[in-house]
Amino acid sequence: MSLPLQGVKVLEIGDFLPTAFCCMQLGDFGAEVIRIQAPAKANKGRRAEQGAKVPAETRSPFQTEPVFDSTGRNRKSISLNLKDLGGQKIAKELAAQCDVVVEGFRPGVMKRLGMDYESLSRYHPQLVYCSVTLFGQNGPYRDWPGHDPMGLGVAGLFHLNSNPDDNIPKLLGTPIGDVTAGLHASIGILLALRSKDATGAGQYIDISMTDSSLDFSILSSVQALQKTTVPRLNRPNPISGIWETSDGKYICTTNIEPHHWANFCKSIGHESFIELRYDRSKREELFKMVREKILTRTQQEWLSIFHGEHESQAAPVNTIHEVFSDPQVLARNMVINCSDENGKSGQQLGFSIKLEKTPAQLHTIAPLPGADTNQILKNLGYKDPAIEELMKSAAING
Repeated sequence: MSLPLQGVKVLEIGDFLPTAFCCMQLGDFGAEVIRIQAPAKANKGRRAEQGAKVPAETRSPFQTEPVFDSTGRNRKSISLNLKDLGGQKIAKELAAQCDVVVEGFRPGVMKRLGMDYESLSRYHPQLVYCSVTLFGQNGPYRDWPGHDPMGLGVAGLFHLNSNPDDNIPKLLGTPIGDVTAGLHASIGILLALRSKDATGAGQYIDISMTDSSLDFSILSSVQALQKTTVPRLNRPNPISGIWETSDGKYICTTNIEPHHWANFCKSIGHESFIELRYDRSKREELFKMVREKILTRTQQEWLSIFHGEHESQAAPVNTIHEVFSDPQVLARNMVINCSDENGKSGQQLGFSIKLEKTPAQLHTIAPLPGADTNQILKNLGYKDPAIEELMKSAAING
Protein backbone atom coordinates (compact mmCIF):
# COMPACT_ATOMS: atom_id res chain seq x y z
CA MET A 1 0.00 0.00 0.00
CA SER A 2 1.35 3.41 -1.00
CA LEU A 3 1.37 5.82 1.94
CA PRO A 4 0.79 9.59 1.59
CA LEU A 5 4.43 10.57 2.25
CA GLN A 6 6.09 7.69 0.43
CA GLY A 7 9.01 9.06 -1.57
CA VAL A 8 9.57 12.00 0.78
CA LYS A 9 13.04 11.92 2.37
CA VAL A 10 13.60 13.59 5.73
CA LEU A 11 16.82 14.35 7.61
CA GLU A 12 16.26 14.70 11.37
CA ILE A 13 18.92 16.47 13.43
CA GLY A 14 18.42 16.48 17.18
CA ASP A 15 17.12 14.07 19.80
CA PHE A 16 14.56 16.20 21.65
CA LEU A 17 10.85 15.42 21.77
CA PRO A 18 9.47 18.15 19.43
CA THR A 19 11.55 17.07 16.43
CA ALA A 20 11.21 13.39 17.36
CA PHE A 21 7.41 13.63 17.55
CA CYS A 22 7.27 15.48 14.22
CA CYS A 23 9.47 12.95 12.43
CA MET A 24 7.60 10.05 14.03
CA GLN A 25 4.41 11.31 12.37
CA LEU A 26 6.13 11.81 9.02
CA GLY A 27 7.60 8.31 9.21
CA ASP A 28 4.28 6.78 10.26
CA PHE A 29 2.81 7.95 6.96
CA GLY A 30 5.60 6.70 4.75
CA ALA A 31 8.40 9.28 4.77
CA GLU A 32 11.94 7.90 4.79
CA VAL A 33 13.49 9.45 7.90
CA ILE A 34 17.20 9.42 8.73
CA ARG A 35 18.10 10.63 12.22
CA ILE A 36 21.57 12.04 12.89
CA GLN A 37 22.79 11.17 16.39
CA ALA A 38 26.10 12.08 18.04
CA PRO A 39 28.69 9.29 18.43
CA ALA A 40 29.37 8.24 22.00
CA LYS A 41 33.07 9.00 21.63
CA ALA A 42 32.21 12.55 20.47
CA ASN A 43 30.42 13.30 23.73
CA LYS A 44 33.21 14.90 25.75
CA GLY A 45 33.58 17.86 28.09
CA ARG A 46 31.46 19.26 30.91
CA ARG A 47 28.07 18.28 29.46
CA ALA A 48 29.06 14.67 28.83
CA GLU A 49 30.65 14.38 32.27
CA GLN A 50 27.47 15.58 33.96
CA GLY A 51 25.25 13.43 31.72
CA ALA A 52 27.19 10.30 32.66
CA LYS A 53 26.24 10.86 36.29
CA VAL A 54 22.50 10.43 35.62
CA PRO A 55 21.35 7.23 37.40
CA ALA A 56 20.12 4.58 34.97
CA GLU A 57 16.82 4.14 36.81
CA THR A 58 15.89 7.80 36.19
CA ARG A 59 16.34 7.61 32.43
CA SER A 60 13.39 7.22 30.10
CA PRO A 61 12.45 3.59 29.27
CA PHE A 62 12.93 4.08 25.54
CA GLN A 63 16.61 4.91 26.06
CA THR A 64 17.23 1.21 26.63
CA GLU A 65 13.99 -0.37 25.34
CA PRO A 66 13.44 0.44 21.65
CA VAL A 67 10.22 -1.63 21.54
CA PHE A 68 8.65 0.99 23.82
CA ASP A 69 10.06 4.04 22.00
CA SER A 70 7.11 5.36 19.99
CA THR A 71 8.89 8.57 18.97
CA GLY A 72 11.90 6.72 17.56
CA ARG A 73 10.03 4.34 15.27
CA ASN A 74 10.01 4.30 11.47
CA ARG A 75 13.42 5.83 10.88
CA LYS A 76 17.09 4.95 10.40
CA SER A 77 19.95 6.23 12.55
CA ILE A 78 23.39 7.43 11.53
CA SER A 79 25.98 8.36 14.11
CA LEU A 80 27.73 11.60 13.07
CA ASN A 81 29.91 14.05 14.94
CA LEU A 82 28.70 17.37 13.55
CA LYS A 83 31.58 19.18 15.26
CA ASP A 84 33.94 17.28 12.96
CA LEU A 85 34.46 18.46 9.36
CA GLY A 86 34.06 14.90 8.11
CA GLY A 87 30.74 14.57 9.94
CA GLN A 88 29.55 17.90 8.57
CA LYS A 89 30.45 16.83 5.03
CA ILE A 90 28.38 13.65 5.34
CA ALA A 91 25.44 15.56 6.86
CA LYS A 92 25.46 17.99 3.94
CA GLU A 93 25.55 15.11 1.47
CA LEU A 94 22.54 13.59 3.19
CA ALA A 95 20.69 16.92 3.19
CA ALA A 96 21.31 17.28 -0.54
CA GLN A 97 19.39 14.03 -1.09
CA CYS A 98 16.48 14.95 1.18
CA ASP A 99 13.28 16.88 0.65
CA VAL A 100 13.06 18.01 4.28
CA VAL A 101 15.48 18.87 7.08
CA VAL A 102 14.13 19.08 10.64
CA GLU A 103 16.41 20.39 13.40
CA GLY A 104 15.91 21.22 17.05
CA PHE A 105 18.99 23.18 18.13
CA ARG A 106 19.12 26.66 19.62
CA PRO A 107 19.22 29.54 17.09
CA GLY A 108 22.66 29.97 15.55
CA VAL A 109 23.95 26.44 16.16
CA MET A 110 23.21 25.15 12.67
CA LYS A 111 24.77 28.24 11.12
CA ARG A 112 28.00 27.58 13.01
CA LEU A 113 27.95 24.04 11.61
CA GLY A 114 27.35 25.27 8.07
CA MET A 115 24.04 23.40 8.09
CA ASP A 116 21.58 26.32 8.30
CA TYR A 117 18.84 26.88 5.73
CA GLU A 118 20.69 29.69 3.96
CA SER A 119 23.78 27.52 3.43
CA LEU A 120 21.92 24.37 2.33
CA SER A 121 19.28 26.05 0.16
CA ARG A 122 21.99 27.79 -1.86
CA TYR A 123 22.66 24.41 -3.51
CA HIS A 124 19.23 22.86 -2.87
CA PRO A 125 16.54 25.51 -3.56
CA GLN A 126 13.74 22.96 -3.27
CA LEU A 127 14.66 22.11 0.32
CA VAL A 128 11.99 22.41 3.02
CA TYR A 129 13.82 23.27 6.25
CA CYS A 130 12.11 23.31 9.66
CA SER A 131 13.66 24.63 12.88
CA VAL A 132 11.94 23.91 16.19
CA THR A 133 13.12 26.00 19.15
CA LEU A 134 11.81 27.10 22.53
CA PHE A 135 11.17 30.75 21.65
CA GLY A 136 11.68 30.97 17.88
CA GLN A 137 14.32 32.61 15.72
CA ASN A 138 13.78 36.18 16.91
CA GLY A 139 12.77 38.15 19.98
CA PRO A 140 14.56 38.99 23.25
CA TYR A 141 14.30 35.39 24.56
CA ARG A 142 15.51 33.60 21.42
CA ASP A 143 18.92 32.66 22.83
CA TRP A 144 17.71 31.46 26.23
CA PRO A 145 18.29 27.74 26.89
CA GLY A 146 15.38 25.76 28.30
CA HIS A 147 12.62 23.22 27.85
CA ASP A 148 8.86 22.89 27.54
CA PRO A 149 7.78 24.39 30.93
CA MET A 150 9.46 27.73 30.21
CA GLY A 151 7.43 28.14 27.03
CA LEU A 152 4.23 27.19 28.81
CA GLY A 153 5.01 29.78 31.47
CA VAL A 154 5.48 32.55 28.92
CA ALA A 155 2.30 31.43 27.12
CA GLY A 156 0.26 31.88 30.32
CA LEU A 157 -0.87 28.26 30.60
CA PHE A 158 0.37 27.85 34.17
CA HIS A 159 -1.73 30.85 35.16
CA LEU A 160 -4.78 29.33 33.49
CA ASN A 161 -4.09 26.18 35.53
CA SER A 162 -4.01 28.11 38.84
CA ASN A 163 -6.65 28.33 41.53
CA PRO A 164 -8.63 31.56 41.02
CA ASP A 165 -8.48 32.19 44.78
CA ASP A 166 -4.71 32.51 44.93
CA ASN A 167 -3.54 32.81 41.28
CA ILE A 168 -0.48 30.68 42.08
CA PRO A 169 0.76 29.21 38.75
CA LYS A 170 0.82 25.40 38.62
CA LEU A 171 2.91 23.12 36.45
CA LEU A 172 1.19 20.80 33.99
CA GLY A 173 2.05 17.11 34.18
CA THR A 174 2.51 16.57 30.45
CA PRO A 175 4.87 18.01 27.77
CA ILE A 176 2.23 20.10 25.99
CA GLY A 177 4.78 22.48 24.48
CA ASP A 178 6.96 19.69 23.10
CA VAL A 179 4.14 17.72 21.52
CA THR A 180 2.22 20.67 20.10
CA ALA A 181 5.44 22.07 18.61
CA GLY A 182 5.98 18.69 16.94
CA LEU A 183 2.43 18.82 15.57
CA HIS A 184 2.91 22.37 14.30
CA ALA A 185 6.18 21.33 12.67
CA SER A 186 4.43 18.45 10.89
CA ILE A 187 1.69 20.77 9.63
CA GLY A 188 4.21 23.39 8.52
CA ILE A 189 6.25 20.79 6.62
CA LEU A 190 3.18 19.44 4.83
CA LEU A 191 2.13 22.96 3.86
CA ALA A 192 5.62 23.74 2.58
CA LEU A 193 5.73 20.49 0.59
CA ARG A 194 2.38 21.37 -0.95
CA SER A 195 3.73 24.81 -1.83
CA LYS A 196 6.85 23.24 -3.33
CA ASP A 197 4.68 21.02 -5.52
CA ALA A 198 2.95 24.14 -6.82
CA THR A 199 5.94 26.50 -7.15
CA GLY A 200 9.02 24.30 -7.28
CA ALA A 201 10.62 26.22 -4.40
CA GLY A 202 11.32 25.11 -0.88
CA GLN A 203 11.21 27.38 2.16
CA TYR A 204 12.19 27.91 5.79
CA ILE A 205 9.81 27.05 8.67
CA ASP A 206 10.28 28.68 12.09
CA ILE A 207 8.40 26.78 14.82
CA SER A 208 8.42 28.09 18.40
CA MET A 209 7.28 25.89 21.28
CA THR A 210 5.98 29.03 22.98
CA ASP A 211 4.02 30.16 19.91
CA SER A 212 2.56 26.68 19.55
CA SER A 213 1.52 26.64 23.21
CA LEU A 214 -0.23 29.98 22.79
CA ASP A 215 -2.74 28.23 20.53
CA PHE A 216 -4.14 26.64 23.70
CA SER A 217 -5.20 30.12 24.79
CA ILE A 218 -7.37 30.58 21.68
CA LEU A 219 -10.52 31.03 23.82
CA SER A 220 -9.05 32.85 26.81
CA SER A 221 -7.15 35.23 24.53
CA VAL A 222 -10.47 36.84 23.60
CA GLN A 223 -10.95 38.11 27.16
CA ALA A 224 -7.23 38.67 27.83
CA LEU A 225 -6.80 40.93 24.80
CA GLN A 226 -9.81 42.95 25.95
CA LYS A 227 -8.37 43.00 29.49
CA THR A 228 -11.52 41.46 30.98
CA THR A 229 -11.87 38.52 33.39
CA VAL A 230 -10.64 35.22 31.95
CA PRO A 231 -12.70 32.20 33.13
CA ARG A 232 -10.69 29.18 34.27
CA LEU A 233 -11.72 25.55 34.22
CA ASN A 234 -10.56 24.72 37.74
CA ARG A 235 -12.87 27.18 39.51
CA PRO A 236 -15.73 25.59 41.52
CA ASN A 237 -18.42 24.95 38.92
CA PRO A 238 -21.28 22.42 39.14
CA ILE A 239 -21.69 22.45 35.36
CA SER A 240 -18.22 21.23 34.43
CA GLY A 241 -15.94 19.48 36.89
CA ILE A 242 -14.07 16.45 38.16
CA TRP A 243 -15.84 14.52 40.89
CA GLU A 244 -14.71 11.80 43.27
CA THR A 245 -16.96 8.74 43.49
CA SER A 246 -17.59 6.39 46.42
CA ASP A 247 -14.95 3.87 45.24
CA GLY A 248 -12.17 6.46 45.22
CA LYS A 249 -12.29 6.91 41.44
CA TYR A 250 -13.24 10.05 39.49
CA ILE A 251 -15.55 11.15 36.70
CA CYS A 252 -15.56 14.29 34.59
CA THR A 253 -18.76 16.10 33.58
CA THR A 254 -19.13 18.92 31.04
CA ASN A 255 -22.83 19.72 30.92
CA ILE A 256 -22.52 23.10 29.25
CA GLU A 257 -25.57 22.78 26.98
CA PRO A 258 -28.84 23.56 28.85
CA HIS A 259 -30.54 20.26 27.95
CA HIS A 260 -27.59 18.24 29.21
CA TRP A 261 -27.51 20.28 32.42
CA ALA A 262 -31.22 19.61 32.91
CA ASN A 263 -30.69 15.85 32.41
CA PHE A 264 -27.74 15.90 34.79
CA CYS A 265 -29.84 17.55 37.50
CA LYS A 266 -32.62 14.99 37.02
CA SER A 267 -30.10 12.13 37.24
CA ILE A 268 -28.69 13.30 40.57
CA GLY A 269 -32.17 13.96 41.99
CA HIS A 270 -31.90 17.76 42.12
CA GLU A 271 -34.27 19.08 39.43
CA SER A 272 -34.48 22.36 41.35
CA PHE A 273 -30.91 23.07 40.22
CA ILE A 274 -31.99 23.37 36.58
CA GLU A 275 -33.22 26.96 36.82
CA LEU A 276 -30.12 28.01 38.80
CA ARG A 277 -27.72 27.30 35.95
CA TYR A 278 -26.90 30.98 35.34
CA ASP A 279 -27.10 32.12 38.97
CA ARG A 280 -23.48 32.85 39.86
CA SER A 281 -24.35 33.61 43.47
CA LYS A 282 -25.43 29.96 43.90
CA ARG A 283 -22.53 28.40 42.02
CA GLU A 284 -20.33 27.47 44.97
CA GLU A 285 -23.30 26.14 46.96
CA LEU A 286 -24.42 23.96 44.05
CA PHE A 287 -20.86 22.77 43.52
CA LYS A 288 -20.63 21.48 47.11
CA MET A 289 -24.02 19.74 46.87
CA VAL A 290 -23.11 18.04 43.57
CA ARG A 291 -19.79 16.93 45.03
CA GLU A 292 -21.54 15.37 48.03
CA LYS A 293 -24.09 13.63 45.80
CA ILE A 294 -21.48 12.12 43.44
CA LEU A 295 -19.69 10.65 46.47
CA THR A 296 -22.67 8.38 47.13
CA ARG A 297 -22.15 6.02 44.16
CA THR A 298 -19.28 4.30 42.36
CA GLN A 299 -17.73 5.54 39.15
CA GLN A 300 -19.38 2.83 37.06
CA GLU A 301 -22.78 3.38 38.67
CA TRP A 302 -22.73 7.07 37.82
CA LEU A 303 -21.55 6.43 34.25
CA SER A 304 -24.44 4.03 33.77
CA ILE A 305 -26.89 6.61 35.14
CA PHE A 306 -25.52 9.56 33.15
CA HIS A 307 -25.64 7.54 29.92
CA GLY A 308 -29.04 6.05 30.67
CA GLU A 309 -32.58 7.43 30.39
CA HIS A 310 -31.58 11.06 30.99
CA GLU A 311 -28.36 11.26 29.04
CA SER A 312 -25.84 13.88 30.10
CA GLN A 313 -22.11 14.33 29.59
CA ALA A 314 -19.78 12.23 31.73
CA ALA A 315 -16.62 10.15 31.28
CA PRO A 316 -14.18 8.31 33.54
CA VAL A 317 -11.03 10.10 34.72
CA ASN A 318 -8.28 7.52 34.31
CA THR A 319 -4.95 7.27 36.03
CA ILE A 320 -2.17 7.12 33.45
CA HIS A 321 -1.86 3.37 34.06
CA GLU A 322 -5.58 2.84 33.51
CA VAL A 323 -5.52 4.66 30.17
CA PHE A 324 -4.06 1.79 28.20
CA SER A 325 -6.70 -0.70 29.30
CA ASP A 326 -9.61 1.70 28.74
CA PRO A 327 -12.03 0.09 26.25
CA GLN A 328 -12.32 3.29 24.22
CA VAL A 329 -8.55 3.64 23.89
CA LEU A 330 -8.23 -0.02 22.89
CA ALA A 331 -11.12 0.19 20.41
CA ARG A 332 -9.32 3.07 18.68
CA ASN A 333 -6.14 0.97 18.38
CA MET A 334 -4.17 3.49 20.42
CA VAL A 335 -1.98 0.68 21.76
CA ILE A 336 0.03 -1.29 19.22
CA ASN A 337 2.15 -4.39 19.77
CA CYS A 338 5.64 -4.84 18.35
CA SER A 339 8.82 -6.85 18.79
CA ASP A 340 12.52 -6.45 18.04
CA GLU A 341 14.74 -8.71 15.94
CA ASN A 342 15.45 -10.87 18.98
CA GLY A 343 11.75 -11.45 19.64
CA LYS A 344 11.51 -9.10 22.64
CA SER A 345 7.96 -7.79 22.69
CA GLY A 346 6.67 -4.38 23.68
CA GLN A 347 3.85 -1.91 23.18
CA GLN A 348 3.74 1.59 21.80
CA LEU A 349 1.33 4.46 21.48
CA GLY A 350 -0.85 4.00 18.40
CA PHE A 351 -1.61 6.38 15.53
CA SER A 352 -3.84 9.31 16.46
CA ILE A 353 -4.43 10.37 12.84
CA LYS A 354 -6.73 7.86 11.15
CA LEU A 355 -6.74 7.83 7.34
CA GLU A 356 -9.22 5.37 5.86
CA LYS A 357 -7.40 4.47 2.64
CA THR A 358 -3.76 5.08 3.56
CA PRO A 359 -3.46 4.50 7.32
CA ALA A 360 -0.24 4.98 9.25
CA GLN A 361 1.98 1.93 9.67
CA LEU A 362 4.68 0.71 12.02
CA HIS A 363 7.48 -0.42 9.69
CA THR A 364 10.40 -0.61 12.12
CA ILE A 365 10.91 -0.05 15.83
CA ALA A 366 13.37 2.61 16.97
CA PRO A 367 16.95 1.80 15.91
CA LEU A 368 19.77 1.96 18.40
CA PRO A 369 21.92 5.09 17.89
CA GLY A 370 24.06 4.67 14.79
CA ALA A 371 22.61 1.28 13.87
CA ASP A 372 22.35 2.19 10.18
CA THR A 373 25.56 4.23 9.86
CA ASN A 374 27.44 1.86 7.56
CA GLN A 375 24.53 1.22 5.23
CA ILE A 376 23.67 4.91 4.94
CA LEU A 377 27.29 5.76 4.11
CA LYS A 378 27.45 3.01 1.52
CA ASN A 379 24.28 4.38 -0.06
CA LEU A 380 26.11 7.72 -0.33
CA GLY A 381 28.95 5.97 -2.17
CA TYR A 382 31.46 5.54 0.67
CA LYS A 383 33.67 2.44 0.49
CA ASP A 384 34.84 0.37 3.46
CA PRO A 385 38.33 1.97 3.72
CA ALA A 386 36.79 5.46 3.81
CA ILE A 387 34.30 4.38 6.45
CA GLU A 388 37.09 2.95 8.59
CA GLU A 389 39.01 6.24 8.36
CA LEU A 390 35.91 8.16 9.43
CA MET A 391 35.55 5.89 12.45
CA LYS A 392 39.18 6.43 13.43
CA SER A 393 38.72 10.19 13.23
CA ALA A 394 35.60 10.02 15.44
CA ALA A 395 33.52 11.59 12.68
CA ILE A 396 31.22 8.58 12.92
CA ASN A 397 30.54 5.68 15.24
CA GLY A 398 29.58 2.45 13.45
